[in-house]
Amino acid sequence: MQGFDPKWRDFPDYILGITREIWEGRALSSLTDYYAPDIVVRMPGGVSTGNAGVIAATMATLAEFPDRRLLGEDVIWSGTPEAGMLSSHRILSTATHSGDGAFGPATGTRLRYRVIADCHARNNTIDDEWLIRDYGAVVRQMGWEPRAFARDQIAREGGPEHCTPPFTPEIDLAGPYTGRGNSNEWGARLADTLTRLMSADMAAIAQV
Repeated sequence: MQGFDPKWRDFPDYILGITREIWEGRALSSLTDYYAPDIVVRMPGGVSTGNAGVIAATMATLAEFPDRRLLGEDVIWSGTPEAGMLSSHRILSTATHSGDGAFGPATGTRLRYRVIADCHARNNTIDDEWLIRDYGAVVRQMGWEPRAFARDQIAREGGPEHCTPPFTPEIDLAGPYTGRGNSNEWGARLADTLTRLMSADMAAIAQV
């Protein structure tokens, strides 16, 4: 793991370890070390740059969900420490809606939902990230229908003309990771299955 702290056994250990350190350990200040100053972060709700925004968003999340935990279920990865490492991290998140915030006044609702984070890292630092949380699961557990919650959120942000636009390729920003996957057999099979499913070929499920 050239360029990475020797305390990490391998790349999955790094991804799981820094996630645990930041969230369960509440070491938010470590984000200045683990996240590059000019990191690009893409989420369905938009794209942002800089670790200052990551720190602010993490603080806001913990204010609303003080007991939030991120339980790493799996990490798959590729790359080399010299050229850059790419991970995909599946997480089961648990939290209690104990504070007011983006999801409205505190309800005390206990939540369980999944997160996928894809990260590119070099020299012990994440410099490119793609992140998606299952907000549909979150709002359903809080008694909302996702479509109704989205409408309410747009209204609270001033309507369609003023709200933050969702992430689309047109607003994407170039980051350090420029790869387009590889020729791994299992990755190719997964890509083919997903392509067939998105084309309504449900017979693909029985053939997996």
